[in-house]
Amino acid sequence: MTARYRATEKPEIRRTEPVASIIVCAAPEALRAARALVGLTQAELAASIGVSRRSLAACEGSGGATPKTIAALRDYYAWAGVVFLGTVDLTTNEVHGPGACWNLKRAWSEHLSSPFLNSYFAAARALLGFTEEVVADAAGLTARQVGNLERGRAFTRKGHDQLGSFFEESGVEFVSFRTGVRSYIIAGVRLATEEAALPRGLYANREAELRSSYISAISTHPGSNPAP
Repeated sequence: MTARYRATEKPEIRRTEPVASIIVCAAPEALRAARALVGLTQAELAASIGVSRRSLAACEGSGGATPKTIAALRDYYAWAGVVFLGTVDLTTNEVHGPGACWNLKRAWSEHLSSPFLNSYFAAARALLGFTEEVVADAAGLTARQVGNLERGRAFTRKGHDQLGSFFEESGVEFVSFRTGVRSYIIAGVRLATEEAALPRGLYANREAELRSSYISAISTHPGSNPAP
């Protein structure tokens, strides 16, 4: 990120963003996905918001998160343009559909930088809590291929589609904003569920539309051109 975050800053509240009608929960899976979206390590994020790495790891791993760290994380991610997904059942404490996505303004910015679905593979992997090696083995790819896809380096269309299919089969939904009659821009990820609807304006797994945008974008992004 080019801007520098200060923990004392108060995030600007924008009421134009889609908001869930039920209680939204920043579950550990959602926190991991959010950190993958902003592209920071645990150490980098902890230093940025003024908490210990151990406390941050606890938040991301269901291991005794403190209210102070949770509040600092919420402030930081609101500032960065991240929206948390997922609703909590207050009778069972179960979280349905945890995930994270960019707000519409940031999603457009990220789309202009890289319109490919692979920009969200790292967030999908973080959501599941898998290592690159585990994902590579399950998806029939090498760890190097997975890393290249996540970092936007040289990759093939076959590898791209293969990894995307693996994540969807593993219960990940790629979340998009609708920008036209059949036009969508990818914004984030969540765990699939029938118990919690997405906030208004967000759609899950619009593969055909995203694939069409993906293929048309290849010719205009020579630095990221995947091979057939």
